[in-house]
Amino acid sequence: MKIGASRPEIFMKKFALVLFVFISLALAAPASAQTPESIWIAVSANSFKTGETVIVSVNGISAMPIQGMTFQIRFDPACFEANNAASPIPGMNGLPLPQLTGLVDASFASTTPVVANGLLAEVRLTVLGACETNLTLESAALVIKNESGFAAPLPGVTLDQNPIPLSLSGEQGVPNDPPLLGTPLPLGTDPEASSPALPTGTVILLAVVGIFLVVGIFILIGILKKDAPG
Repeated sequence: MKIGASRPEIFMKKFALVLFVFISLALAAPASAQTPESIWIAVSANSFKTGETVIVSVNGISAMPIQGMTFQIRFDPACFEANNAASPIPGMNGLPLPQLTGLVDASFASTTPVVANGLLAEVRLTVLGACETNLTLESAALVIKNESGFAAPLPGVTLDQNPIPLSLSGEQGVPNDPPLLGTPLPLGTDPEASSPALPTGTVILLAVVGIFLVVGIFILIGILKKDAPG
């Protein structure tokens, strides 16, 4: 009568246990290798016609609730005109910023923490003409409140900065501009929009100061002429 298992049986059991552990780790490795915080952009198609609207979706995932985001998308101004951006997340409002030619610079903020899991914002560009071009996520950040209560970028966020190739046709297309999900944030590069006019009271005050300066200069010149030796 045998008492216990033989050495070959024990070895096979240990080998099966080790093999099971390695298989479990191999299956879990891809999931653990992915960064939970990430941002990337996407478009619905890779070819468009002149006059059509290209909708660029800004997507992100974060295990921690955020209170804002910022991103910059590089485009060729000879191929596109930047129109506006918006966020479908309730309470996420756009912050107007001066725009540089060929660069969408957008920031959004919320007074309360919100979940970032999927679509964060949409950017709309109008096709100007035939082009073979790219769209690139140049920079981006998810914003949180730090321990001191100040806004700070969430560390460890992975950005997908691979260019998205687009083929734009010179053929006239049908303008398509579906409703925005959220409050529109203008992205025009109008100098008057980025440099607001001074208030009327300030203009009057500066004019009065200028007049007094001119009068003072003439009085000073007159005094110097009187004091000068004949």
